[in-house]
Order: sequence, then structure tokens, then C-alpha cells
Amino acid sequence: MRRSTSSGFVVLAGIAVAVSLTACQDFSSAVSEDSAEAAAEMAEYPTAVPSEIAPGAPDADAQSERSLPADDSAPTASLPQLAYSYDYLVALPTRSVRRLAASHEQACVQAGPQRCQLIGSSNEQAGEDSQTVRLELRATPEWLTAFRNGLAAEAEAADGEVVRSSTQSEDLTRALIDTEAHLRAKTALRDRLQTMLATRDGNLQTVLEVERELARVQGEIDSATSTLQAMRARVAMSHLTITYQSRSVLAPDSATAPLESALTGALGLFMMGLAAIVSVLAFSLPFLLVIGPIVWLIMRTLRRRKARRSAAQAVRQAPVDVGE
Repeated sequence: MRRSTSSGFVVLAGIAVAVSLTACQDFSSAVSEDSAEAAAEMAEYPTAVPSEIAPGAPDADAQSERSLPADDSAPTASLPQLAYSYDYLVALPTRSVRRLAASHEQACVQAGPQRCQLIGSSNEQAGEDSQTVRLELRATPEWLTAFRNGLAAEAEAADGEVVRSSTQSEDLTRALIDTEAHLRAKTALRDRLQTMLATRDGNLQTVLEVERELARVQGEIDSATSTLQAMRARVAMSHLTITYQSRSVLAPDSATAPLESALTGALGLFMMGLAAIVSVLAFSLPFLLVIGPIVWLIMRTLRRRKARRSAAQAVRQAPVDVGE
């Protein structure tokens, strides 16, 4: 009885194992079929692979590097906006001062206002041997470069030389950027105010306030525009100042230069003293012509009175005659 029970248990266990194996095979086959169907669907509808990660395409870093322009095609950085000013001092014989200054002025006029503009000129003369002429020009960099390159040769041809030269620059880059940004902001504000004034229906006070604000903004726009134009003109055309000054024919580096300087100084001091004396005489001469005769008459009257007083005193002191 015990043996039949054990054999029955073994048969039941075998049947359970068979059922389990059959279920696993069915599940595996189902999974395989689902995988096959999914693969078929994937084959029919392939997944779109982005071009940047497609096979054979570079990775993201390489793509970003590739998207950057090459060095030769990269946009040039904004150059500094510099306003240049030049200053020259030319020493010349007195006879050549005006002639060289006039030739340079004529060269600027002939170049035209688009390339060179004459700002001003002055002429100072102290005697026949001292003369100074000053020219102020505004010119384009191209014209100014050619002019500066030939200045030393022209001065040498006129028996002179360039004894001083200086170059200064002012960076207007930030000022230009700030002014342009300010102008754009004010222009946008003006457009909004104009739109508001044209479309909004309000009372008279509101309309007047908008018009006042619009007038104020327009004034700031005009001011910023003129400032911007002035700065751009300074960048586009450089400033040049040339001083033509006469000097002695004697070379300043000669052996007798110290003696000449001492004699010139002594002569100058003597002439200054003589000029002071002449000035004093010229100032006091009118007073002497008027007051001199009056003083002379007063002194003459006093002398006569003194003489009469002395004569009267002598008469009183004289002895009386006994015979009388």
C-alpha cells in the first residue's frame, strides 16, 4: 500500500514537470515570435538616426568644431576707433617761413575738403628776424601719411629742419559703442511714443504729457546723433598742427652759439631798459610841460619876496647919520 502511494506521487510529479516544460516552451516561442514581429516592424519602419550621430558622421565635439569658421574666413574683430593728432615744429630761416607755410596751405586746399580741411592759421611777427606761422589741418589718413612722409624733405629744401614731432591718439571705441546703443534705445522709445500718440484715445492732459516726453526724447536723439557724427569725423580724419618758426642763420650747434646767445641776451636787456626809460619819459613829459612853468613862477615869486625882505631888513639895521 505504501509502495503504490509512492509510485502515484512520482507519476503526479512527472506530469507537473512535463506541464512546466511545455509552458516554458510555449512562452519562449511566444517571446521569439514577438521578437521576430518587432524585428520585422523595425525592418519595415527603420528608426531615423540623426545625421550628427549617423554612422560615419563625426561626433558632437567634432561637429561643433567643424561648424566654426576657419581662421581665414572668421569675421574680423572690431578694430579700435582711434582719433589721431600730430604736432610738428619746423625751424626755418625767416625768409622761408611764410613761403613754406603758404605752400602747405595751398596743398591742402587743392586736395579738396573731402581729403583735407584747413581749420585755422595764425601769423606772429616780432621784428624782421622773428616770425611764427601756425597751421591747423584735418585730413584723411592716406593724404596725411603722404604729407608727413615728405615734410622733412620739404623743410630741408627750404634750409630748415623738423625739430619736434609728436603723435597722440584717443580711443573712442567705447564712446562710439555707448552712443550707438543709447541712440538705438532712444529711437525705439520714440517709435513707441509715436505709436501711443497715434493710436491711444485719452484726455488732453495725457496727450500733452506724451507729446512733451516725445519732444524730450527727440532732443536726446538729435544730441546723440550729432555727438556720434563728431566722433566718427574725428576717427575718419586726423588732426595736424604745424608750427613754422624762424631761427638764426647761424647753426645752433656751432662753436659760437653760446657767445651769440649771451650777446643776444645782453642786447635784449639793454633794449628793455632803454624802452623803460623812454616809457617813463613819455608818461611824465605832459605833466612836466604843464606843472614846470607853474613851479618856476612860484619859485621866482618866492625869491623876489625873499630879496625884498632882505633889503628892508638891511635898511632898518643901517646906522643913522650923526650930522642929521
